[in-house]
Amino acid sequence: MHGLASTMGYFGPPSPSISWVALLAIFNPRSTLAQVLGASTCSSPGRHSVFSSRHILSSCPLPVDEESAIDTGSWAPWKRRPYCVEPFMQSDEVTGPQFCVYTFEPFRGDKGLSIVTTPVLAATVVNSLDDSIVPPKLRDHASSSLEAEGRDSPAFTIKDVPGKGKGLVAQRQIRKWDVVLVDYPAMLAHMDLFDIVGDETRQDLLERALKQLSEKQQGELLSLARSHGGEPIEDILRTNIFGVELGIEIPHLGLFPIASRLNHDCRPNVFWRWSVRTLTVEVIAMRDIEIGEEITQSYVPLGLSYEDRKEDLKNWGFSCSCSLCTSTKSDRAASDKHRARLQHIYHELNEGATGKAELTADTIYGLVDEMESLVREEKLEAQLLVHYGAVARAYMRIGQLEAARKYVELCEDLWVRYAGEEEDYLAGMHQLRHELTEREKRAPVSENLKGG
Repeated sequence: MHGLASTMGYFGPPSPSISWVALLAIFNPRSTLAQVLGASTCSSPGRHSVFSSRHILSSCPLPVDEESAIDTGSWAPWKRRPYCVEPFMQSDEVTGPQFCVYTFEPFRGDKGLSIVTTPVLAATVVNSLDDSIVPPKLRDHASSSLEAEGRDSPAFTIKDVPGKGKGLVAQRQIRKWDVVLVDYPAMLAHMDLFDIVGDETRQDLLERALKQLSEKQQGELLSLARSHGGEPIEDILRTNIFGVELGIEIPHLGLFPIASRLNHDCRPNVFWRWSVRTLTVEVIAMRDIEIGEEITQSYVPLGLSYEDRKEDLKNWGFSCSCSLCTSTKSDRAASDKHRARLQHIYHELNEGATGKAELTADTIYGLVDEMESLVREEKLEAQLLVHYGAVARAYMRIGQLEAARKYVELCEDLWVRYAGEEEDYLAGMHQLRHELTEREKRAPVSENLKGG
């Protein structure tokens, strides 16, 4: 079973959280449906950092749909001619997307990949289908399906976990920041399928996508957990999803043969990140993991209270039985108090950073000390990624630039560790560094030397 989370939605900010449904609504409001049909989704400059002109996407092949495949007699690189359904929600104001089923093989070794998406978004994927695009450190990882001779066995084994079905369990010691698993999708489905496409049509598309994979892959996917009821493939997709993106931040649901086995824990020991460029998910240790310990990630944003976690997990059809949720009522209350205080500290730092509150250097120092203590207590170290950004900006606001520089550097280190080194994921990190650089240019020399 797997929960939906984006990298930044997963780590924070720790202010009042929103559900994954609301998060996707922000990413993909109904008014942007027309965007997914335009060629600009593939070829526009898109996001780029303050310091770099490299684009998230450059150019991609012309879109292929059922009609163009019939006209030209070609649907390369796809295995079969795309099967498409007519556009929905046609009106003068809104143009709904046409959805098609695309299958490519061999993908990442002897596997296949089926995608249910729009023709334009399928075109954005074409350059990522070649196995050579996967960097050696991922391609040659022990868990990668791109096999290499003489490789070590994976750090985990898949086995039954009491009360959870199948899960991943460490079979050797795993160190913090180790890459635990490298996995590639077997199916990707556009999020709007579950919003604007009728039940029968959606089921037809998903079943076609599944049946165009090999029998072995079909069996692997059909063996994944189910929790919602209804048609098997849709239930499996909803239960085991990874929230990933194609094109320029267009949400899709992804099924991964191994990573989808990751179970939930409110104090997880791994996190994951997705590369749209290589169509790869990496699962990375957040702390040391001992032999025999289950490898878990959080299906909900970190830092939520017990009641908020319980409410969010209703989306996945189970009640959490992790050590935190099954602790005594007084222990849960103490944890909730710590987490609420962390939210308040983050709010105070942001208020100071924006000038809405007057914070002194001593006050900021005290807040940081308390914050780091609570983070250790609650095992929420991943949230320092967003907390340190707020600390840096609060110090910048009062001219403590040496202290600000310290927390910019700490934030940068965590950003690379959690988000990875791909250019399109580093814009936020570059923005923080840019703010500090601009502040230093305007500050007198004496101010640059102030510490905190």
